[in-house]
Amino acid sequence: MLSVLFQKIEVGRRSFGGTLILCLGLGGCAAQAGNVSSIDDVMVPHVGEYHFKMVNAEQGSSIVDASGVLGYRFEKMCDGWVTEMQQIMILQGAEGTAINSAYSMTQWEDFAGSQYRFRMRDYLDGTKVDEIVGSAVRNDDGVTVTYEIPVEVVEELPADTMFPTQHSTMLLKRAQAGEKFANDLVFDGSGETPTNRIAAVISGAKDAATSADDPDKIASTQFHRMSLAFYPIGEAENGPSTEMAVDFGANGVAHSMRFDYGEFEVLGTLDKVSLLPQPECGS
Repeated sequence: MLSVLFQKIEVGRRSFGGTLILCLGLGGCAAQAGNVSSIDDVMVPHVGEYHFKMVNAEQGSSIVDASGVLGYRFEKMCDGWVTEMQQIMILQGAEGTAINSAYSMTQWEDFAGSQYRFRMRDYLDGTKVDEIVGSAVRNDDGVTVTYEIPVEVVEELPADTMFPTQHSTMLLKRAQAGEKFANDLVFDGSGETPTNRIAAVISGAKDAATSADDPDKIASTQFHRMSLAFYPIGEAENGPSTEMAVDFGANGVAHSMRFDYGEFEVLGTLDKVSLLPQPECGS
């Protein structure tokens, strides 16, 4: 039972990785993915730290406790935006079994929203169990994904497919415009279901209530709660693989996030956040 539940958690955790990154990313979508203005007037480059804890569990759940930490970095380079994430989660089974999992992902997107590169590594009890490396290019009639690791393969995606940070910016634009719902196709390159139809319910603006160490006062802006449901492409009839809610600041800083794994829920809270400097790129 624990191994089956862990597989379910893996799907959610990888979706979470893409989701967190899509909630902190890049603008400038190509025309097929929607016309989004520059990210410079929406997002702030920053580095943040989060901690996670279990907040609810069903009676008879195979997991009785969960905790973890996450480090996140969103940085502007001269040729695009780089996002880095490292997460460690410890899951305690009802019979005393502990699962120690670690996950890392690095992504780069150019300013035009036309190129995307990604690398994902997954560890279980200190042993690497998975690695995915690849890139994607937006063409006139679609998106071409080229995987390098674990196998060399090329995949074609529909023209309206967004990259994670493009989607992030689109969600913020919709929130600012007072829109309440969204339904988009997003590719992040992680896990067995890298392309998802993401249904979003967007709340009105709420006042920040975070107690994070925030010397630059970038987590004090109002936020919108984004309730997201992930439907793997081609499997929508099976229902969402993951559901989560992100309190997403107007400047792109995630204040908190809640993940629903079915048998239990985990809450992630911002501990520390600070601005990153702008690059010196010359003329």
